[in-house]
Amino acid sequence: MDSQATEQARAQLEAMRDRLTNSIRVIDRDLAESIRSRGELSHLPTHNADHDAEGVDAEIALEQNEETLLEAVTAALARIREGSYGECENCHQPIAEERLEVIPYAALCVECERKHEQQNGGRR
Repeated sequence: MDSQATEQARAQLEAMRDRLTNSIRVIDRDLAESIRSRGELSHLPTHNADHDAEGVDAEIALEQNEETLLEAVTAALARIREGSYGECENCHQPIAEERLEVIPYAALCVECERKHEQQNGGRR
């Protein structure tokens, strides 16, 4: 991967990192407000089962997804600093530039990713 492509990836990853960090901050704030406001609806104590569990669960799932993505983006920025960006962490072969254009935080080439998903049931 040439230096211009790496610099473009760095800029894209830094923008993603900033967006994800802000998104996580907003979700955290909304979750805290949501939990606080539910407890203030009446003078009676509330039980967790009384809360809008689906809405809170969805926010928590979204936050976990954003945090996982942020970890991948942060790791990709570290690979750029280390000089190993664009190299598959498993087989050490180059990751296709087309893949990195679509998934700039990709740590595995397509073949290794496919094998990893088969072995782990699609989980990363």
